[in-house]
Amino acid sequence: MRKPVKEIENVLQHHGYSINNIICEVMKTFKLKTLCNQVGFQKQDGYSTSEILTLMLMLPLMLLKSVHALYQSDFQKVTTMKQSCIYRLKDNEKMPWRALLLVMAKQFQRLVNPTNEVDDKSAFILDDTTIAKTGRRIEKVSMVFDHVAGRKGSKLGFKDLTLGLFDGKIFKPLDFTLQAEKALKKARHRKEQFKKQRDPRSSGAKRIRECHVSKITNGLDMLKRAVKQGFLAKYVLVDSWFSSHEFIETVQGLSNKSMHLICGVRKDGRKYLYKEDSLDANQLQKLLKSEGQEKRCRKRNTRYFEAVVDYEGIGLVKLYFCRFPYQKKWRLFLSTDTSLSLLSMLEIYSVRWSIEVFFKETKQHLKLGACQSRDFDAQIAHITTCYILYTLLAYFRRVNAYDSLDGLFAEIKDDLIEKNLAERLWELFDDLLQVVITSIAKSGLVDILEFRNSVEYEYLKELFENSFLNNQLKDLEKAS
Repeated sequence: MRKPVKEIENVLQHHGYSINNIICEVMKTFKLKTLCNQVGFQKQDGYSTSEILTLMLMLPLMLLKSVHALYQSDFQKVTTMKQSCIYRLKDNEKMPWRALLLVMAKQFQRLVNPTNEVDDKSAFILDDTTIAKTGRRIEKVSMVFDHVAGRKGSKLGFKDLTLGLFDGKIFKPLDFTLQAEKALKKARHRKEQFKKQRDPRSSGAKRIRECHVSKITNGLDMLKRAVKQGFLAKYVLVDSWFSSHEFIETVQGLSNKSMHLICGVRKDGRKYLYKEDSLDANQLQKLLKSEGQEKRCRKRNTRYFEAVVDYEGIGLVKLYFCRFPYQKKWRLFLSTDTSLSLLSMLEIYSVRWSIEVFFKETKQHLKLGACQSRDFDAQIAHITTCYILYTLLAYFRRVNAYDSLDGLFAEIKDDLIEKNLAERLWELFDDLLQVVITSIAKSGLVDILEFRNSVEYEYLKELFENSFLNNQLKDLEKAS
């Protein structure tokens, strides 16, 4: 083999293209096709679900926002699949998207934690995020309150209520529901919304019924499903929105009090028994202040009171009244683990921030919420594929020590540009070579037409083609 050809081979093999590594290898590891068959996904128009799902998962990595964008781009040549085939899968009410997300999370757990050890800071985290929409004809879309935007923060869209598990190192999504809040004001607008008939027993019908169930009920149902599936954690972390008596009591009963709850709590009228006195939060804080119980945490520069109280129907819990730096209001936290100091409680509760990072990364990099379909089933399919892709990338990050998706996606974008460049370079090289071959052949000086049939020419061509995105995407269908 000539030296220049060998040098090209070394360059192409040394680079190790990320799209192939991230998706192809990780899908092989996860056995995606087997998992799809396991949960009952059905074939669509001659294509296996795993083939269609692979293409759907690839869209964010190709920097495309939608299926339509794929078929309007140069990437449309990567598949012979019609776009209607993808739409039919997304709109199919019978597809068990929830089951698929759960088995993907279980597979992740088996790969990174085969002995199922429970980290001291592992936690189930429950929170919601606003999925803004622009089309009021989307099925079940409503006006939802966005607390980030303040008092005037009502937006058209959904609330995405997500349950995830932080295993001590990384966050992974387990389940979610799409929540509707205030119906559209005008009857004409409500009438124009998309509607379709569903089998009441189908997965899609069950998901759409959850739309109007309270967040606390849906959150508890998701938590029960996760525990039933064998997911374990030391804590459950939620904000004050979920800290109702019912929620705390149910969490306590889920694992015979081996799993504790840490949550923010509103200073409302609920009563706590302290030294045989039944007091609400404000009364208790005044009493602790009069007793000279105020303390200071130097590490967090935080003033606080703490007390172990008896919460009716639940038992002993520990309350923490905290005033953080540069804040006037005192915040109240509750822990069912009464052995925790303030500092330990805050360190564990800060793990809840991982779900906020998850929402940010999925919106920024994986196009969470970008689905434009009017069909509610398609919205569920879109969010599930975003969460599955995040799980695959989380696994890749775990085994390759990436700090965040930002660094990972920077490399993917660079690779995407280089692959397209490689493809264009080959086309130019091939055209130029054809001109040279034709002109020399016409002159009759050298029979160079034989060169195109040579082993070296074919080998050189194969080296370039292996770096093309088109061929790598074809490999993904086999890998899935």
